[in-house]
Amino acid sequence: MSLENILVVDRESVRRAWGKTDADVKEYLEIIKEWLKTQHHLPEMPGDNMIEFFLTNCKYSVEKTKGNLDMYYTMRNLMPSMYRNMHPCKPQEIQPALNTGMIAVLPKLTQDLYRITVLKYKKFDDVSYDMTKFMAHCLNNLFEIRIHEDLTMGEIFIISHEHADLNVLSKLTPVLLKNIAQILEKVHCNRMKALHLLNPPAYVDTIISIFKRFLPKNLQERIFFHKTLEDLHKHVPRELLPGDYGGKEKPLQELSDLWMRKLEQYKDRFDKLEKMKIDESLRPEKLENDDILGYHGNFKKLNVD
Repeated sequence: MSLENILVVDRESVRRAWGKTDADVKEYLEIIKEWLKTQHHLPEMPGDNMIEFFLTNCKYSVEKTKGNLDMYYTMRNLMPSMYRNMHPCKPQEIQPALNTGMIAVLPKLTQDLYRITVLKYKKFDDVSYDMTKFMAHCLNNLFEIRIHEDLTMGEIFIISHEHADLNVLSKLTPVLLKNIAQILEKVHCNRMKALHLLNPPAYVDTIISIFKRFLPKNLQERIFFHKTLEDLHKHVPRELLPGDYGGKEKPLQELSDLWMRKLEQYKDRFDKLEKMKIDESLRPEKLENDDILGYHGNFKKLNVD
């Protein structure tokens, strides 16, 4: 597998699934670009694929997409623990995440055009690990590549707990769980189709119960527990999974290594993101209170059907 086909994208099928033509998308892109020209607090003009990625996040609602794009940039200021010092090409910053586990976005979409991401905790020795960095690496670093190249109907996450122990899972604190939920809502627009937990120890129930408190009801119902791969295969197309999960793709470690090489291709982008900030003094409309974030914001909850 080459880095060029690490993501198999079916743009036309995604557009058809939303009932959109190429002309529709072109019109939406132009409307949003004109709006972006008036948003002087934002640090850049995003590219077409990035704008359309967020359009699909928002079911091609132009107004919601404006808020989603704004929040993509704003969250970097609001949640520094999940965005700062996370450069994937700087070993001193990313190594604790890599020590914590492996992550790979799988190459092929499901039949209904969802993208699968697999996370697996590693067996811990006397090495540094960091659960916050591990989750941020998945939700932000790999996501960054996808907003420039991918297009999907939403997300399926699989978390393998084969080597998880209480020591590492205890780092999934309520604060971190809330931050994860806020990124899923404010940046990913709650496009999570399912979260599959494979071989979770019993105490994961407590963690998930806390996590659910921060999720809208429809996402709470999309979390599934599986004791065996065979049970997982009833819910996720087996052939799309890594070879060590019974599928036809490369083993998870190889896919994870490929993604690290892919991230290196975007070094300049991550260099830019390190310095990127919005200028609140130039924001055209004053922000209103937002109880969900616990900060100031005018972005309401974007639930999915």
